[in-house]
Amino acid sequence: MNNTKHKQCILNIPLVLFCLLTPSLSDGKIDRFVPLQGGTTEVWRITHDPTVRDWANYHNTQCWSPDGRYLTYTHYASDGKEFGTSEAAEIHLFDFLKDEDIRIDNGTNPRWANNHNWLFYTRSIPDDGPSDGKGTQVMWMDVENQTVKRIAYGVTTLRETDYQDRWLYGLQGISNDRKPVRIAIQEDSRLENIHRKGKNLYGGWLSVNPRHPVIVSRDYMYPDFNYATEGTRDIPMRARHHVLTDLEGGNRTDTFPIMDGSHFSWSGDGSYFMCGNGQMRGILWNEFLPGNIHFLASIRAGDICMAGRSGRWICGSTSGGRGPLVFADLRSGDGWTVMKTHSVICYPGSEDNSGPYDIDAKGSPDGTKVAFISNYDLKVGPFAVVAEDAEENRIVVESTEGFPNKGRLVAVTGFQREVLSYSRKTPTSFEKLDRGLYGTPVSSPRKGQTVTLFESRLIPEKQWKNLPLPAKSIRNIIGDMDSPLMRQRSSDIYIAIVRKPDPPHLRDMGGRVELIPGENHWETQGYHLFLDGEKITDSPVLPGASIYLDKPGTYTAAAVEWSGLESPASLPLVIEQSATLKILENKPADFSWTGDRWSVNGEKVSRKAAMHSEKARRKIVHLHDGVIHKEWYNWGKITKRYDLNLEGKPIRHLYYQSGKLARRELHKRNGDIVSAEYFDNDGYITESIQYRTDDGKTMETNHRWYKNAVPVKVAVRGSIYKKDGSKWVKKF
Repeated sequence: MNNTKHKQCILNIPLVLFCLLTPSLSDGKIDRFVPLQGGTTEVWRITHDPTVRDWANYHNTQCWSPDGRYLTYTHYASDGKEFGTSEAAEIHLFDFLKDEDIRIDNGTNPRWANNHNWLFYTRSIPDDGPSDGKGTQVMWMDVENQTVKRIAYGVTTLRETDYQDRWLYGLQGISNDRKPVRIAIQEDSRLENIHRKGKNLYGGWLSVNPRHPVIVSRDYMYPDFNYATEGTRDIPMRARHHVLTDLEGGNRTDTFPIMDGSHFSWSGDGSYFMCGNGQMRGILWNEFLPGNIHFLASIRAGDICMAGRSGRWICGSTSGGRGPLVFADLRSGDGWTVMKTHSVICYPGSEDNSGPYDIDAKGSPDGTKVAFISNYDLKVGPFAVVAEDAEENRIVVESTEGFPNKGRLVAVTGFQREVLSYSRKTPTSFEKLDRGLYGTPVSSPRKGQTVTLFESRLIPEKQWKNLPLPAKSIRNIIGDMDSPLMRQRSSDIYIAIVRKPDPPHLRDMGGRVELIPGENHWETQGYHLFLDGEKITDSPVLPGASIYLDKPGTYTAAAVEWSGLESPASLPLVIEQSATLKILENKPADFSWTGDRWSVNGEKVSRKAAMHSEKARRKIVHLHDGVIHKEWYNWGKITKRYDLNLEGKPIRHLYYQSGKLARRELHKRNGDIVSAEYFDNDGYITESIQYRTDDGKTMETNHRWYKNAVPVKVAVRGSIYKKDGSKWVKKF
């Protein structure tokens, strides 16, 4: 697929514009496959050109349209210009219904509205535009109506829209001098500066809640990269200082320090401000100051992001931003690795620039798919899992299948990205190694890590000779223009299918049948119907439609996304005589996906009887997933609750005293404890502990004490630190 040539879509600024969405010259067809060397995760490749940087936004900035039909990305031409400049970029859409790649315009900063298929982006002022020094213009495309309007000038970076899609937020200026502004979403609006109202909001970073009327910004008082409180630079954690404001930048909270994490994102329902760079955790939006930092799932994430609008799922990457891709279900707290992404650029020494290879994972509206980037060919590029900690001249792996008899490898440990060669391989080892090629630091891959083929990371020599220079940021680090490191591939856009869409439900209302949409149905185009297992619809039936069912039999239904991804079948419904089927657009108020089962001494009882028993149990049962929660009661007060994953294993354990939450634990699927939190009577976390289990032995790795949600003592890496006023003091 060649993305370097496209038909032009002309915009005649400043008139109201009608731009026919123009397919790229390439066919845009999705390449669907399961990655090399097994696995079960289906992957879709959206772009495929190793010479061009295709990028679907930063990790916490959505690339999916609100209905999941479109994905937006920026196509950066290989012209040596700095990454992020609009002169070197094109805005594209991928239409999953038509399986088509569409070029929109030159520009950067593609941003979706929260509730409409509106796409915003910035573009440079054309040569015949105004010469008032404003530099950029902000465009608003209604994708459904194919209209484009200019709504403002002079915004260098776009953020997000507010929860009602009335305002678009952005930044003026460059570097730490950037000021936050908002734009009314209408043609030729005037910028509203919210910097003064916010009393020195730090414009270099702000995040707009997708479902509530608030904004989080880093505090202007700490504009340097570390955002560190005085005295915290010498302890093994950083403080990121944040403030919460209303949509006008007013009602500013006091500065709130988050003592670790440097990558942040709202959850899909806006309930949590989530913290990356560690175990998945977050602060409730309406308890921001003071606010508990809750452990949300049993898995870690570096760059964290929403995965679906419901707030139930989170996605992200471990090992910094390069992957593997991870996914979590907050209903149970379970988390797992979806797949390895192998995205990395090898540099000489330990200097790093991760922007061009961070996977920047983002989940689709229903949490069924995760878009990410990688600069490794995931379809044909081989990888090997290290079976033993590497030796100096030998790396033992699970299998060398797919690798040539001799060649070059890439081994990555932390910021050490080593290129090494081997001149001999066996079925389970690479031998006769030449280490640290091209100035790369020698890595020591450990058991469980992976090595990849360096040749699969390179742009072919013939193609490379005809290309312009790589981006300046990469050239500055690598230095030697003749080094093979300069020929490393740019990123392509992939999608991992992480779960099936939710099935709908059929219910008989006495002569009338209702099709109730699945729990998540933002991406649903329509539904297929089945009679006695045979499909009876040629194309998906749209929400709002009515269908006459003239034949008796067993009916089922399946939801179909715009992408064609199909849900499992609904529960069967037997119809004995003709009926009218109504396709509902939303769940009726009198319907629930779950029900309760109360018991005492193993015997089924009513809720009322259970509340008057010394010992009672409650099971919360999902129509499709079975038992998802178990609760224990003593004379009507809850004493314990287990939240179960899809395998029925208890992941989140909750313990209560006098009906109030006292302790919360998260466990792995094998039962090993990951974290514990203790609560006082006012609901504040007083202690949080993280654990690691090695060879059956469990030990603390991080222990913190809090007063009214503010950390006052930390035990980490064998040392203890206490807060003394505004400073932290190492005790031992």
